[in-house]
Parts: sequence; structure tokens; C-alpha cells
Amino acid sequence: MKKSKSFWAAASLLSLAVMALAGYSIYQRMALHFSGDTVGVSPVPPPPAQDAAEPDQTGATEPARNQAAEPAAEDKKTTEPAKPEQTAPKVETVKVKAVKTAFEFKAPKARSVEISGSFTSWKPRAMKKKNGIWKVEIYILPGTYPYHFNVDGQKKLDPGKPKAPIGDSLVTVE
Repeated sequence: MKKSKSFWAAASLLSLAVMALAGYSIYQRMALHFSGDTVGVSPVPPPPAQDAAEPDQTGATEPARNQAAEPAAEDKKTTEPAKPEQTAPKVETVKVKAVKTAFEFKAPKARSVEISGSFTSWKPRAMKKKNGIWKVEIYILPGTYPYHFNVDGQKKLDPGKPKAPIGDSLVTVE
């Protein structure tokens, strides 16, 4: 059974196209995975940036710098009517304050308990033991964060808290 050269050329091109499509699909998934969007849990987004009347390093605001750059209306020797200045509406910025959040873990026989979470950049933070209950208070911005406890070097989840798809407990700060 002998096939022609054109058949093998077409089969090769088709295989190459399928491999390119599969490679692109894998690239897209890997780019999404490594872009930092792990679970989609994040703090409350900050308010929109304030564009108008922002002071610069000299202390002058944006409209004041624009006025200083242009000659005053009296200095102009033209007969054009003066145009009203257009300024952007002022946007009030709302400062979001961190909330003191208490964490507790009951482990009376544990020698050490630490908490790690996205709010600590996954760096372990030591907890203090009192009457068999390990406690710590951490200031956290409002939002939803994954975390877990490290009990004597082993990862433990917080009982009674919702679980994230990545296998950690979730805390919601309001």
C-alpha cells in the first residue's frame, strides 16, 4: 500500500497544525497559572485613583501647573473671549483601614503553632499559647484570604471555616 508524496505532506502539515494549537493552549493555561491569579480571592479593590488636583513634588496642584505654563489672559493681546477653565470633578478617596482579626487554634499538646496566609505573604507568624488555646491577632485589610496553621511543622486547617479550592481555610474580613 503505497501513498503518494502529497498525502504525506498534507498529513505532516496537519500534524504540525495540531501540535501548534496544543502548544498554544498549554501556553495560555500556564500563563494564567503563573500570572498570580491563583484562586481569585483578594482584598477589596482600592477606590479609583484621584486624577485631578493631585499635588506634585513642588506642592502645586495639576491645574495650578497648567495655569503657570500658559500666559495670563491679560498678557494676551488677542480679542478672543476667555474660555472657562475645565477642571475634572474631585473624587474623594476613602482610606480602607486594616481590621484587627483574632485567630485561635485549640491544640493543648502542641509545642508550637504558627499561622500562614496570603495576608502574611505566606510567612509563618508565631502564636501564643494560653490555657491550651493558641491565639494571635493580626491587622488585615478587608477581603477574603486563604490561610492555614502550622502545628508542630504540620499543616492544619481551621475547623469550622470555609475551605478554598487550593486546600486552605478562608477568612473573610469586613
